Amino acid sequence: MLCLVLAEGTLEKVQDKLERWKEHTDLFELRLDYLEKIEESVLEKLLSKPYRFICTVRAKEEGGKRDIPVFERWKILEHCGKKGAYLLDVEWKSLFFGKYKSIIKKSPFFPEKILFSYHNFEKTPPLSALKGLIRRASSEGIKWFKVATTVTSFSEALSLLSLIPYGKSLGMEVIAFGMGEAGKLSRILCLFAGSPFTYVFPSGESPLAPGQLDLLSAKKLYETLKNV
Repeated sequence: MLCLVLAEGTLEKVQDKLERWKEHTDLFELRLDYLEKIEESVLEKLLSKPYRFICTVRAKEEGGKRDIPVFERWKILEHCGKKGAYLLDVEWKSLFFGKYKSIIKKSPFFPEKILFSYHNFEKTPPLSALKGLIRRASSEGIKWFKVATTVTSFSEALSLLSLIPYGKSLGMEVIAFGMGEAGKLSRILCLFAGSPFTYVFPSGESPLAPGQLDLLSAKKLYETLKNV
């Protein structure tokens, strides 16, 4: 499954993109940190659409468009959950420690609707460390986990794919791939390794993350590899 990332400043622009690409996928990530105004009425209009939405308010230090306080980000996600979001993307680093840990675990959306995401824009830690991260997440009762790290070689990117079946053995859905040019193919291969979805950007535009593929190219590549 391809998840199309939508990072737009207004409701109207998001709606235009939904209309344009709905024939290719029904799964969209809403990058709410890109909206000029994050208003409840806007969120309700978006989430009333007949699609599956992963709602994300990315932290500035993890590639977010602007600086939004941690608790405010969580409250936005919580409102999205109440309005029927498919998944709520919560950053492992900034939201799963201290008081936020207990707040999130008490949420009615934990664990079924919360996707914890781990990003490392500098390097790929040892596989043993990443497996340890997933084991810890499993021990906390987490069901959805994303690992995206910067890779410098194709073999390094391939090694990340082993995290997907490893997560399944622990009862988790894991999305894992490498960032950067060397990780490009892993964004499609992860689907063959058991990842429930991968992220793509609208064709004809610019990627939102290093090595990200556009929707039409990703779809063509997936179909080609599936028939090999």
